Amino acid sequence: MLPRGASSMPPPPNPAAHFPPPRVTLPSGLEILRTYSGAVIFLEILFGTIVWILVASTHVPLPLLQGWVMFVAVTAWFLSIVFLCVFLFGYANRIAVNWNQADFLFHGATFVFYFGAFLLQAATTSLHHFPRKFNSTTQQKILSDHEYNISIAASV
Repeated sequence: MLPRGASSMPPPPNPAAHFPPPRVTLPSGLEILRTYSGAVIFLEILFGTIVWILVASTHVPLPLLQGWVMFVAVTAWFLSIVFLCVFLFGYANRIAVNWNQADFLFHGATFVFYFGAFLLQAATTSLHHFPRKFNSTTQQKILSDHEYNISIAASV
């Protein structure tokens, strides 16, 4: 026999058991800037801005290659600002995500895209000495010497 007040039905499952609270080891607020992750995000924003300015200030001889470089620089710059704001304003504590893994994946993906953009920008820079033929008598370099120097800086 069951004791008084007990039922034969098991209790309903606890929904909190299926959705554990987020475990964030990265700090929120301005303390994020004191971590390696915050420093890397800050450097991504800084160098992304520099690449964006340098590529935009040159003549674009190969729009397909340098268009991708600009896309990567602008997109990574924007996403880095959003990712930094998530920690600065404390949204990381409200969103149930493994932030350590998300941080690792974000920086890994950003590295892959920036490395690909570096290769494309370096390929564009390496074409500096090849002439561009307008017709059979006139030739001009693909990049002027000044644009070549800017393109080297953007590659680095």
